[in-house]
Amino acid sequence: MSGKNVIRLFSKDETCSWLFPILFEDEHYIALDKMSHMSVSHSQLHPERPSLSELIRNSIENKARWITKKNINYLGFAYRLDFETSGISLFCKSNEARVAIGDLLGSNQEYREFDCLVHGSPKDDVFNVDSKIGWVAGQPEIMKAGKRGKFASTKFEVLERFAGMTMLRCVPDTDRKHQIRAHLNYVRLSPVGDSSYGGKLLMLSRLKKNYRPRRDGREKPLLDRTSLHYKKLQFDHPFSKEKVTIESELPKDMCVALKYLRKYASGLGLEN
Repeated sequence: MSGKNVIRLFSKDETCSWLFPILFEDEHYIALDKMSHMSVSHSQLHPERPSLSELIRNSIENKARWITKKNINYLGFAYRLDFETSGISLFCKSNEARVAIGDLLGSNQEYREFDCLVHGSPKDDVFNVDSKIGWVAGQPEIMKAGKRGKFASTKFEVLERFAGMTMLRCVPDTDRKHQIRAHLNYVRLSPVGDSSYGGKLLMLSRLKKNYRPRRDGREKPLLDRTSLHYKKLQFDHPFSKEKVTIESELPKDMCVALKYLRKYASGLGLEN
């Protein structure tokens, strides 16, 4: 079952709430459309960050209306998604379902598709990066692509070209931490807004020639986060064996960024 249903999740003290569209749901799984600046699980390095897992646990403990209506007593995440990455976040309604999807994802039997705005312009419209990804000593939040680590492979396809920037479709064949971001940095196509991997914020003043700043001189970036969006997930259902396709529309902030790029930094548009 899919549709535009939404659920509202509250912080433990109920001073904050977030609205999450439901992208897919059946008796075993539920997929939520995660916004940027939201973790999937609690981070010991950044305990102040809100996380979907904690918000869901609060709902279960407080027997929120949607929890009671759906008769849910457990929701465990199927995989992690970076704090600034938006898009599909899949949760499992039982430990059995979590183990089943974990086996499937662990053997790379699923199809995953991301959209990413990057600095630079690749020579080819379609290219692959096959490079190992490993940890960086003393930097637990940074991964490095190169000759050390675990094998990783990502296919990239140009969706739209701009002056100095490119919109890419990213299809990882393996599942390594920060795989897409590390691979893009490796080929000198850093994701826009991704300071950890060489990216810079997208500012209108850098695009518009006659840009006029606010009276106080401050300027908000068009994108205040890593420009990476989890757009599509496809897999064979572990229980029904049917093909499942889950899709998330490009979020508003990335749509606005593309709007201004098309207006002030237009290039060869291939696809959107």
